[in-house]
Amino acid sequence: MVRGVIFDMDGTMFDTEHLSTVTWQMAGEKLELDINDSLIESFRGGNPAQIRRLFSEALGPDVDYEYVKEVKHEFFEMLTERDGIPIKKGLFELMDYLKEEQIPMAVATSTARDRAVDIIRRAGAYGYLSACICGDAVEKSKPAPDIFWKAAEELGCSPAECLVLEDSTAGVMAGKAAGGYIIYIPDETDIPETVLDGITARMGSLLEVIDWIKSTNTGTSRGQR
Repeated sequence: MVRGVIFDMDGTMFDTEHLSTVTWQMAGEKLELDINDSLIESFRGGNPAQIRRLFSEALGPDVDYEYVKEVKHEFFEMLTERDGIPIKKGLFELMDYLKEEQIPMAVATSTARDRAVDIIRRAGAYGYLSACICGDAVEKSKPAPDIFWKAAEELGCSPAECLVLEDSTAGVMAGKAAGGYIIYIPDETDIPETVLDGITARMGSLLEVIDWIKSTNTGTSRGQR
């Protein structure tokens, strides 16, 4: 039975992975740096320390990562102030359902806490959450399961009673290792089938998760474990 739901943030709740790619590219163009697609792809699912390391390895220690990140964030703020935080299909329908059913929700994201909370608040989703666990709250980041274990603890559930919703390779691996239900909802990057082996389900959007939880919690189906 699902007693708690844990959302990844970027690419799962919000369509921010695409925005992140665009704003890294904009920062690279402005500062005349080679921030290419493969480098940006390597950032996905990483915590701030991992991204800093990958950035410095690619562009050299003399390039000021903090300044480049600040420029990138300025572009992100500009675009989201103009267009709003892009919401993934079915997010609020799912959150409203979970709230009605009194199933607590958490976010578990590698994004730094100040930025994560700001994005979630601006999107109007923060009030639904019982916990928000960020990359700086655990020693081991995804694909280690620690962040999901911490989220389950904050929700007052065992990891086996939690449903994890993810879109990334590292996130799916962490979700499987956490020991509960794990549903993969594809975003921009394809995940190898070997990583998807053993997941609970693959769905096209968050909207489909509602019927799955209804079915699972009424005992008609527990899904694949």
